[in-house]
Amino acid sequence: MLVMLLCLACGGKNTYIVNLRCDYMENPLSVESSTPMLQWQLTSKENGKTQSAYRVIVSSDLSLVKKDQGDYWDSGKITSTESIIRYQGKEISSGTQLYWKVMIWDEDDTPSDWSDIASWTMGLLSPSDWKAKWIGDREDIYPDSTLTFPAPYFRKEFVAKKPIKKAMAYVCGLGFYEMYLNGKKVGDQVLAPAVTNYDKRSLKKLLYHYDDQSTQRVFYNAFDVTGMLKMEDNVVGAILGNGWYNQRDRIVEGHMWYDTPKMILQIEIEYKDNTKETIVSDHSWKTATGPLLHDAIFTGEVYDARKGLGLWNQEAYDDSAWKSALEVRPPTGELRAQTVPFNRVMDVVSTTFKRVNDSLSVFTLPETISGWCALNVKGKSGGKVKLRFISEEGLDYGQTDTYILKGGDKEEWEPKFTWHTFRKIEVISEGAEISEHSLTAKSIYTDVKNVGRFECSNELFNKITLAYNRTMHANFKGIISSDPHRERLAYTGDGQVITESLLYSYDMARFLRKFIDDMSDARNKNTGYVPHTAPFSGGGGGPAWGSAYVIIPWNYYCHYGDTTVLQEHYDGMKQWVEYLGTRTDERGLIVREEPNGWCLGEWCTLYNNIEIPITLVNTAYYYYVTCIMADVAKALDKEDDAASFLTLSQMIKENFNSAFYDPLTNHYWKGKQGADVFALGFGLVPEDKYEKVFSAMLEHLAELNYHFDTGIFATPLLLKVLTENGRVDIAYQLMNQRDFPGYSYLLDSQNSTLWETWDGGGDPGGCGHCHPMFGSVVAWFYNSLAGIKPDKADPGMKHFYIAPQPVSDLSYCKASYNSLYGDVASSWEIDEKGNFNLKVDIPVNTSATIILPEWGEKPAQEPIVVSSGSHHFTVSR
Repeated sequence: MLVMLLCLACGGKNTYIVNLRCDYMENPLSVESSTPMLQWQLTSKENGKTQSAYRVIVSSDLSLVKKDQGDYWDSGKITSTESIIRYQGKEISSGTQLYWKVMIWDEDDTPSDWSDIASWTMGLLSPSDWKAKWIGDREDIYPDSTLTFPAPYFRKEFVAKKPIKKAMAYVCGLGFYEMYLNGKKVGDQVLAPAVTNYDKRSLKKLLYHYDDQSTQRVFYNAFDVTGMLKMEDNVVGAILGNGWYNQRDRIVEGHMWYDTPKMILQIEIEYKDNTKETIVSDHSWKTATGPLLHDAIFTGEVYDARKGLGLWNQEAYDDSAWKSALEVRPPTGELRAQTVPFNRVMDVVSTTFKRVNDSLSVFTLPETISGWCALNVKGKSGGKVKLRFISEEGLDYGQTDTYILKGGDKEEWEPKFTWHTFRKIEVISEGAEISEHSLTAKSIYTDVKNVGRFECSNELFNKITLAYNRTMHANFKGIISSDPHRERLAYTGDGQVITESLLYSYDMARFLRKFIDDMSDARNKNTGYVPHTAPFSGGGGGPAWGSAYVIIPWNYYCHYGDTTVLQEHYDGMKQWVEYLGTRTDERGLIVREEPNGWCLGEWCTLYNNIEIPITLVNTAYYYYVTCIMADVAKALDKEDDAASFLTLSQMIKENFNSAFYDPLTNHYWKGKQGADVFALGFGLVPEDKYEKVFSAMLEHLAELNYHFDTGIFATPLLLKVLTENGRVDIAYQLMNQRDFPGYSYLLDSQNSTLWETWDGGGDPGGCGHCHPMFGSVVAWFYNSLAGIKPDKADPGMKHFYIAPQPVSDLSYCKASYNSLYGDVASSWEIDEKGNFNLKVDIPVNTSATIILPEWGEKPAQEPIVVSSGSHHFTVSR
């Protein structure tokens, strides 16, 4: 075997500091941690660059930090390779803005230039910081009714008396809000704030048992509005939508709503003479209803432009007919800063237009999106335009918007407090002119950045990756929803099975933390039970769902190296394992969950004909999370707990093997639908039986002509087991099937997103053609075909592995992953001589172990450790 290591980037001595972040955010406005995390990345044109020391300066005054003076913290020169650290300066009070910069010394003790200056601003850290009152336009006099009312509008005039130095706005509107200052919208967010378990609620007519022992949080949003205020009359306005807080349209899971819409808003003004003034929401505000007659996330909006309120959010408006706002009951949830990224209009998608007849037109998109449509129409007063949003599977799921024209000139409108998922829009118009220019389709999702790129010579795999991204975009709405139209629930099981794919594909540092917090809020603090959705909204599942509360934090830690999540949730994670121990029968197998609850086991097998014993899946997950908790305890130096978890795991393993292992066939149960896969993948097979069970599993796959018969949990696990046991060729064969069951439906241009089931069918309520669960296989593209893997012994990608797994049918594969330290890239190709060529990019201040594959008839080489830079390896045929 010939291996060549080439330095591809030489020359230049500069190391540059880029991408300063505070608590994973760029210049955040509402930091709540007293010791926020500060991080930076390094770039260089040279190979082998590392950091040997750093100095951080933090100041309350921009002029001071420019002079290299830190009145809050000057770390001095700290000998360390760490570029993700905790602030260790003076105590910081609410609303304080701090400026910071960093310099580093490289491996030769050569100093860098200072970085650019970044900043962060503290949020409102104490309930006493809130001077504003919660206000609404009505009390909920029909708490058990599905009736909702027109959206309330609010306004308040105030005078800024002196030149303004700085102004910050803090707002929470439930369920959703839009805020305006002097007629202009504040921020570019939509569908804000992100959904949480806001408040106590009655939870009647539940489809599933749920003992509500939850805790509550409510997100507020912070904005710097200095440039939006005038030193004279000002007007602040807001519109409230029902959102999840008052969701009364879909009641399949039960009566889940909290209360009628309400808001709290506070503007803190600091004048140039250092005096301060606070504008607050209270009973002095005025409120009215207007043209937005109905808004609901499942059924859409009805807007009557004839009822428009004019320039209601600007000064000199006559609001004498408006009534005084009510000071209403605050939600029980604690006000916390929203750190999960905003939902935004992320893209405008082209459409093709077809006129069916005088009153019916159809707009078709090249792919499924989740969002809404903006209208541009002209017609007579009272004319009506109804938009019916049709999914890829041909269903509308009740998704419609209706616009009633004011009449006269061109009218523009788009929704505010709903979203739809669609590939086609039927436009039914009465008294309105519709043309190809009448509709603009807007894609809306949570603004999480793509950090992963994957491409290979297999077009099906590229289409799977593309469909996965479209599916995730449709389902990112401050939660990771199960589907973006029918249920829209944040299923914990769905989330845990796609976590690795998410971590390779997106910046999930803030998003997954919210999901973990949502699970913590929703769980039963007395028993340890974790429900199947978080925030809790009903939904079936089982132990594989609640186990997300252990699996997701552990995967988060492996990719980001941040122990904070493990520390914050350790007791709850431990309690989940203890809860599972109370769900067993006399054999030690988990046979139940909550009273009258569902234990679904492996979900979405072929035609959802589930044969594999539910107890096998339940107990396998019991073992898996117990083993993870042993690792978590070790990471947190809880050695006694680690030993206890290991002892418990051994007992579960013995019970599992006693119940399910068949020594005559070497199968677990009958070996179908992932029965062997759970045992092999989770480490339940005794060492002396491993090869026999693996061989039996291969025989089963051969009988299936190398097709999947697994559901959502065993499918990615099967790829992992095969690859780790040297049979990546079979894993590739499974993924590359062009007939049923498999992913070949994506080769048809009629299908642009991932299906919920292998056949695209589903329950009578819908077919689920935009569902993220089977996107779990995308992780295999990154960690196996491209070979990018975290080092679980040294989490956070400071050190990692690149161990590509080429297969004969692929001529090239390239992937990149933007880690906390910078871009990691693995790109390989087979040249015309049959040689294997690998190019890797390693971020500055990190290292990687390269494990080259066996190629040709030659044995594999010993692993090679490389430092930062670009490196090229060739393994000759």
